[in-house]
Amino acid sequence: MQDIFEIKDTEINVEELMDKIRAAIEEKKNSGVISREKIAKAEKLKIGEAPQLADFTEHYIQTSGILCNIDIDNYKFGIPPFLNHPLLGHMVLAGKGLIRRFIRFHTRGVFNQQIDFNRHMVQLIKGLYERIDDLEKEISALRRKEEQ
Repeated sequence: MQDIFEIKDTEINVEELMDKIRAAIEEKKNSGVISREKIAKAEKLKIGEAPQLADFTEHYIQTSGILCNIDIDNYKFGIPPFLNHPLLGHMVLAGKGLIRRFIRFHTRGVFNQQIDFNRHMVQLIKGLYERIDDLEKEISALRRKEEQ
């Protein structure tokens, strides 16, 4: 395997560092953090080493279609890392939930408008992509006809 970078510091033991990395990966595999299912799921999301423009565009249109909806009723509250302690974290979540109930009346309309906009944009892009694909096929058919 070709070296990606060269380590010039003589105090760094590369083999020892690589052994630690391999051990950490094995530990994550054994504990279930990394599983074959998760790796397979991640592999499905990859487009490939040299993706065709069509593959790339279709992948992002599908991803955008999935992500265009915001689940405003089951939105998970985030906790900043410095507040992520058992007692303090629960208090922060409870406070956020209470505040969210008070402002839900005002934000629900905005969120619903954003969801509709996202959905329409994805449909527009998908329609344009399909139209471009049809036109490219028509152009190639005309070129073949002209060559004959």
